[in-house]
Amino acid sequence: MGYDSQPIKVAANGRLSLPAKQRKALGLENGGIVVSTLENGELRIRPVAAVLAEVQAMVAPFIKESGDTVDQFIADRRAEAAREEHNIQADAAGVQDPR
Repeated sequence: MGYDSQPIKVAANGRLSLPAKQRKALGLENGGIVVSTLENGELRIRPVAAVLAEVQAMVAPFIKESGDTVDQFIADRRAEAAREEHNIQADAAGVQDPR
């Protein structure tokens, strides 16, 4: 058992209560969402924020390689909007009033 192992009773309906010390260590003092994983006959419980950070770290190298980021997406959309605005203004300037 780990240094902070504690027995936890699992109710017949599957509910269990994490000890306060462990909830605090996981940043779950006020509750929250966790992800459970069954690995080699062991149940692993982690805060969803920790799992998200792990996934982000895993995909970060691929995002940096491709250059695809939210910032790049926004910059591309702004450039596209600026081109469209320029084309609209150019068309309007080319149209002369027949009077």
